[in-house]
Amino acid sequence: MTRVSALSGVAPVRSGGTAARAANAGFTPRQPATASAGPVSAVIPAGLIALQEDTCPQHRDRSARRGGERVLGALGAIQIATLNEDGGAALAALNDAIATMTEPADPVLRQIIGAIRLRAKVELARRDQI
Repeated sequence: MTRVSALSGVAPVRSGGTAARAANAGFTPRQPATASAGPVSAVIPAGLIALQEDTCPQHRDRSARRGGERVLGALGAIQIATLNEDGGAALAALNDAIATMTEPADPVLRQIIGAIRLRAKVELARRDQI
């Protein structure tokens, strides 16, 4: 077992108290590790989490809600940009928001998100952006 002794390194835990630490205050070579399992790849847990997130209906619904809110916000920005006679950036943001929308698992939410997506595509078509 190792203990963090400072920001600069680690030291093995000894049961001798402060006297043992004072006696070994200098450089000490590393002790070979006994039966260790080896390094664990960080890719495996990340892959499992990604798989779980894709298949979890609540996650898909949450992601779809966020996507719908982004599209509605972009539609509001287009209204403001139209009044200011400058809609290029708002149209690009709307197009990006539509592209990142996910399909929800909930059938009622799927209809709502579909209506939002349709309204956004109509708005882009009106401005010849599709």
